[in-house]
Amino acid sequence: MATLPAIGSDAPEFVVHSPRGALAPVSTGEPRVLAFVRAWRAEHLGREDLHAIRATLRGLGAELVVLAEDGVWSFRPDDDPDQLADYSDRLAGDVATAALLYGVRGARDAVFVIDADGTIRFAHRELDIGPRLASALEAAAEAVLAPPPPLFTRREWVSSCLVAGFAFTFLRACRGDDKAAVPAPEPAAPAPNELDIVLDINGKRHQLRVEPRVSLLDALRERLDLTGTKKGCDAGQCGACTVLADGKRVLSCLTLAATAQGKQITTIEGVADGDKLHPVQTAFVEHDALQCGFCTPGQITSAIGLIAEDRAHTDDEVREHMSGNLCRCGAYPNIVAAIQAARGGSK
Repeated sequence: MATLPAIGSDAPEFVVHSPRGALAPVSTGEPRVLAFVRAWRAEHLGREDLHAIRATLRGLGAELVVLAEDGVWSFRPDDDPDQLADYSDRLAGDVATAALLYGVRGARDAVFVIDADGTIRFAHRELDIGPRLASALEAAAEAVLAPPPPLFTRREWVSSCLVAGFAFTFLRACRGDDKAAVPAPEPAAPAPNELDIVLDINGKRHQLRVEPRVSLLDALRERLDLTGTKKGCDAGQCGACTVLADGKRVLSCLTLAATAQGKQITTIEGVADGDKLHPVQTAFVEHDALQCGFCTPGQITSAIGLIAEDRAHTDDEVREHMSGNLCRCGAYPNIVAAIQAARGGSK
């Protein structure tokens, strides 16, 4: 009988074949979560499940590869699911071989967490996941990210405290020390893992529970489904995520959601008045100031903030104050013309 791969051992390598060629779902150099879910199908994946899977993968910093009877899928934290291979007889054989390599027997499901060095960090083989993929991944993440167990039990801890207390009292009596014992300071309360915040977005208040590190951009896109604000570089360099905070231009990818409390946040979804476009939106349409449109939400919100600042009047000044918003399509002349038209400065 072959020995099953244990936690801490190297992950077996295997190859899945598809019409695109040979695919290697498990390789070194990138953390992976490998899920054998025989009865899983793409239609099982709802919006809430997708959000939960993305949050779990973001916490692990890993990619998810799902091997099922109907095909092979890849999930990354910020991308849509990608089907790597469709069902075929050869694919079914490859998946069955991979399951044997990982010790998954019969029709059972399994989840493995594999680090960047190809070492298995977590393994659970006796599962029946079915459509509950998000729950299985959350349980795996909790097991991997859980703090190490204590070195001794609670009973041993209490016994040690009692023995130490009696010994301390006995030694003080022997020395004849009459000074009152100084009480030990109370331990500081641990920092909360999540915060309850209230965000005012486009005139509506939203109550959220987020981790302290969650950015305003991720809160808008992942929690409130306001996907008009785009994630470009996620490093504050492209301007695609620009929103208005109390009328001022801010980069939501560099702004913590917790720090946005008490401010009036305006996204691209909130600049229009019902069906009536904002003057800047109208000017962008009339002057053809967009091509692919990915940067356009950030360009428009930044232009609205620029006009409100009233510091840029000439074309060169507009270019200078809009330099933080990049357009890969190169529509800069039309963008400047649209901003000047919206402010009444066009020739």
